Amino acid sequence: MFVKAVGERLNPHSPVLHRREGRIAAWLPTSPNLPRLVGQYDDGDWVALVYEEVVGRLPVHPWTDLEIDAVVSGLISVHEILTPCPVPELEPVHDYFAEMLNGWRTLASMTRPPAVLDEWSRRHADRLAELEASWPVAAAGDALVHGDVRSDNVLITETSVVLVDWPHASRGATFFDVIAWAPSVSLEGGPDPESLLRRYPAAHQADPDQINAVLAAIAGFFTYQATLPPPPGLPTLRAFQDAQGVVARNWLRDRTGLR
Repeated sequence: MFVKAVGERLNPHSPVLHRREGRIAAWLPTSPNLPRLVGQYDDGDWVALVYEEVVGRLPVHPWTDLEIDAVVSGLISVHEILTPCPVPELEPVHDYFAEMLNGWRTLASMTRPPAVLDEWSRRHADRLAELEASWPVAAAGDALVHGDVRSDNVLITETSVVLVDWPHASRGATFFDVIAWAPSVSLEGGPDPESLLRRYPAAHQADPDQINAVLAAIAGFFTYQATLPPPPGLPTLRAFQDAQGVVARNWLRDRTGLR
């Protein structure tokens, strides 16, 4: 068994996320690509989630084509089995991420943009804010999307790829997960974002404007967050967000033609 536990005195926000994850994990169907929740504990302070142990490892970096293909295939399987969304009354992705995915609109509204903001972002902030504003409609869908796909939430076993840690899941379009994941893959030595997206069949069926709107929201998040002071105890976070922002902005620039 594997146990995740946290108390309010350690971090007041973490029990909220654990409770949310427990609610979602309880509805996950049986699948070799999904963790199996076997029990929960909540005394109002401490929250614990008990999962069946997954005997696996994190992906290797730099990414190999074999492991990228395995994770993409696993993600496709997860999205297929989680459409329609099995969690009753789960909020849509645009509601859950509404306060996070508004970076361009925040930057465009400033009288003086942050000094560290790059020139391309300064030049196109208004246009990017307009594009970003359409992401809630673009990301609408009826799948349960993970919302936080990244290397440390993926376990590779001898027979499958397991996607773990589900506190940020919501209801939306499946390509949301791939777009949000792509910048980190590039930084970890994997394929460029557009190449990764091409490996995901559902993205081929989406309108390119939908892809661009969601990408704008992701790029705006990383760009704006990187301008903020480091949060306590996380001195390297802003640098990592900035690096992902560079990848996402370059991808957005290439897709939109904004120079």
